Amino acid sequence: MYALRLVVMVLVPATVSVAAEQSHHPYVYRPVSMSFVPGFSTNGPGSRYFRSNLSLNIIGGELGQVEGVELGGVFNIDEADVYGYQGAGVFNIIGGGFGGVQQAGVFNIVGNGFTGAQMAGAANVVGGDFVGVQMAGAVNIVGNGFAGAQLAGAVNSAGQDLTGVQMAGAANIATERFHGLQLSGAVNVADRFTGAQVGLVNITGTGRGVQLGLVNIADDMEVPIGLVSIVKYGQFHVNAWATEFAPLNIGIKTGSRMVYNVFSLGWRPGGDEPRLYAGLGIGGHIPLERFFVDIDILNHGVYRDRQWYREGGAELLSSLRLTGGWQFNDFLAFTAGPTLNLSVFEDDGRDEEVRVWPGFTVGLQLL
Repeated sequence: MYALRLVVMVLVPATVSVAAEQSHHPYVYRPVSMSFVPGFSTNGPGSRYFRSNLSLNIIGGELGQVEGVELGGVFNIDEADVYGYQGAGVFNIIGGGFGGVQQAGVFNIVGNGFTGAQMAGAANVVGGDFVGVQMAGAVNIVGNGFAGAQLAGAVNSAGQDLTGVQMAGAANIATERFHGLQLSGAVNVADRFTGAQVGLVNITGTGRGVQLGLVNIADDMEVPIGLVSIVKYGQFHVNAWATEFAPLNIGIKTGSRMVYNVFSLGWRPGGDEPRLYAGLGIGGHIPLERFFVDIDILNHGVYRDRQWYREGGAELLSSLRLTGGWQFNDFLAFTAGPTLNLSVFEDDGRDEEVRVWPGFTVGLQLL
């Protein structure tokens, strides 16, 4: 996070220094400091060399340290640490660490560690460790460790370790290790992840826990649950099988070692009413050396007639399948097992027709 520290030191006047330098320039103590703008204050032009318990800035002010309360009509700038409460109409910038509650109408920037709560209308940025709560209308960024909760209308970003909860309307990003819950209306991203990701799109490198979303992408993940789950070190198989209601079926299984999605197409020829079955399902995989067991539920949309759609009619067929498999070699397996099927057919002018029956499936799987 050297770039972030550079930004902080540019935004804070050039005299901002790190803690080691501060030790050579002890701050002059004054209980109360007041300022109209930087350089026009009760401390004179050298306000950055003072520390106070109460700092009041009409438009904005600059101070060395604050232990207590600092209020700014527009902004507050502090060279070193601030402990207590800091509030500004637009922004707060701190070159050192912060402990307490920080509020600003637009953004807060802390150059070192933070413990407490940050609240801003647009962005909160911390260059070091963070413990507590961040809330922003747009962006939260932590450059090092994080423990607590991040809340943002758009983006959360934690540069290294994160333990706790990330919530955002658009995206959560944890570029290193994450332990906890990522909850987003759009995208969750984590390099190494333990816990739960909940969003439209979830992306992680190595994950231990649950991904719940429309699309889940991972190098290695335990339990991805969604419409599409792509796991680099998981499963990707092409299957062909036959059932009593559709003698020709082909499908794709993709997911983790434990949980997978199924996408299938089935065909039942015959007479004036052939049928096409379009299926989508989810299941669990149990490996037993060269044998394996799959338990899944596969839901089909059934299309009748040669036109594949008859206005006013709809049919849904669901199959609960218990399939055993035996691997001939590393590329081919034989599969077979019982099924329990439920068919629901609705048509204009007719009552709903429901059928339940046991069945069987047999097929091959390309590994």
